[in-house]
Formats: sequence, C-alpha cells, structure tokens
Amino acid sequence: MTGHLLGWTLVVLGAGVAVGNLVRMALVSGWARFEAGAEVVMGGGMAVMAAPPTAVLYGTYGMWWAAVFAVLCLGGVALSVRHATRSGVRHLRHAAHPVIGSAAMVLMTLAMPGATSGPTLALAGSSGHGHGAMAGMESTNAHGVTEAAATSGSALLWRVAFWALAAYFLFFVALAARARMRESGGSPALAAPKARHRRAARAPGMLSAPNARLAGHIGMGGSMATMLLMMTA
Repeated sequence: MTGHLLGWTLVVLGAGVAVGNLVRMALVSGWARFEAGAEVVMGGGMAVMAAPPTAVLYGTYGMWWAAVFAVLCLGGVALSVRHATRSGVRHLRHAAHPVIGSAAMVLMTLAMPGATSGPTLALAGSSGHGHGAMAGMESTNAHGVTEAAATSGSALLWRVAFWALAAYFLFFVALAARARMRESGGSPALAAPKARHRRAARAPGMLSAPNARLAGHIGMGGSMATMLLMMTA
C-alpha cells in the first residue's frame, strides 16, 4: 500500500482502459463490441474504486456497482454460450475473459469498505485496512467483520481466490502480448511477395482494433492484478 500515488496511478490506468475501449467499440462489432463495452464499464469502475476522494463512496454504494458487474457477467455467460454454439466449444476460451473480469469486479466491489459499514468480503485481517487504505483512508468500521472472517478461516480462502485471479490476469496479459506479436510478426512475411511496387502495403496504424485490444488487455490485466493483490495485503 503506497497510498495516494498508487491510487491515482490506478485511476489513470482505469480511465485509459475505458477510453481505449471506447475507441475499440467504434472499430469492431458483434462479440468484440460487447467485450470492449464491458471493459469500458470495468475500467471506469476501477478508476472510481481507486481514486482517493471516491474510494469510500464507491464502497458505500458497492451493492449497486456489484449488481452492474453481475449483469455484465451474466450477459457474458449468455453470449459465450451462444458464441460457443455457433462457432464451437473451442472458441469458448476467447469469450471467457469478460466473464472472469466481471466476476472479479464483483468480488473486489464486495471487498470495498463503505462510509457506514465494513466490506462484505473482509480480507485485511484484524488490522481493518481494506482497499480504502490504497486510497490513503482507513476503514475504521471493518474491525468486527475482518476479525470474524479471520477466525473462521474464510479470509484465507478469499485471499487464495484473489491470488488466483491476479495470477490469471497477469497470465492473460502475457498471452495477449504474445498473440499480438505473432500477428504483427506474421503479416509482413505474407505481404512481402505482393510488394512489387514502391508503395508497398502499409502496416496497420497505431489506432487499430488489434492495438486497441492489446492496450486494453494490458491496462485492464495489470490494474486488476494490482488491485487484487493489494486487497489481500
């Protein structure tokens, strides 16, 4: 926990994810548009969650935020099943990421302390410092909840779940970067025989759907992993 500096850094990342996916929504259609729209909402939610002035306010209305992310999760499940039915089960792994991301946002929202109550998922042990500590604030009302969770052993289970989700997002970022490198590395080789004139085919610009997708995945995955790990500290 490094207080306001890390909090505002996550705000910038979350806002960047939201803006980048808004651009991506204008460039794609179908399932990719739903994925981009879901990441817009998640990026905005993370920005509000991490900002020092709004962290406790976010936790106060956390159930509303959790309901929004739960709807995204259920919508992602429904569209994933439809996508798998049409394209085959092997394509299901591509559609699972928004579902996992939305579910992680639900859990992080429930772990946020509010102004009048402690977090529903207490992960900070008996110290009472939840995610609000990341924003430079103490959750003074969470002592009873965190102590009960620590004594029952549920806190350890939730920490393990959050650690597993953090590892997933980091692994997903690595896979996304590797896939994009393969795409960009393979394109010139295929286009080389056709480049008979001086004006050869140009590579896709920076403002393209694949680049926007990669930037969104890196920002979302890095922010998610950081916040998940901080909540278990």
